[in-house]
Amino acid sequence: MTSTETALEIKSALIDNYNHYAEGLDSKNWPMVRACFADEVMIDYGSISDPSGDSDVPRRTDDWLKILQGVINGFDMTRHAITNHRFILSEQRVSCRAYLCADHIILPNPGVPIVGGEDVVTVTGEYTNSYMQIDGQWKICRSELAVNWSSGNIALFGTATERALALAGG
Repeated sequence: MTSTETALEIKSALIDNYNHYAEGLDSKNWPMVRACFADEVMIDYGSISDPSGDSDVPRRTDDWLKILQGVINGFDMTRHAITNHRFILSEQRVSCRAYLCADHIILPNPGVPIVGGEDVVTVTGEYTNSYMQIDGQWKICRSELAVNWSSGNIALFGTATERALALAGG
C-alpha cells in the first residue's frame, strides 16, 4: 500500500480488477484477463487447480491463462458475478474477498439463446485475491477460490474442455 493512495482509491482499484477479470472471462478477452495478474501468481482453486500445480508455488500467469482458456473457450457463454467485496489494507497485505456466482452455458441451438437445466452449470463460492502494485496498477499475485456449491449439469465442464481443445486444433 502506498502512502499517496487513499484506502478508497485502493478499494476502487481492486473492485475494478475483479470487474475486468469477470468481463474478460465472459467476453473471452484474454488480454483483459491477463492484465489483472502479476507475471507470476499462486493459484488455489482447490480440486479445480490441483492438477495444474502446487498452490504454494508461483506459476507463470500465461500458463494459468492457458488452463482457463482450455475450459472457458468451450462454453458458448459464461456470466461471472463477483460481489460483496471485503478488504484488508495494511502495510503487510492488500487483499480482497468477494462472492462468486458464475453460470457456464452450452447452448443446445447456438442461434437461439434459450437454455434448460441440462445446458447450464452454476458455481458459487468466494474468491480471496492478494495484490501487489506493479507500475502503478494493483495486480493479483495470489488467487484462491473456495467453491461453496455447484448446481446444474456438472458434466458440461468436461464437454467444454473437449470443445475448447477442438477449437484450439488439438
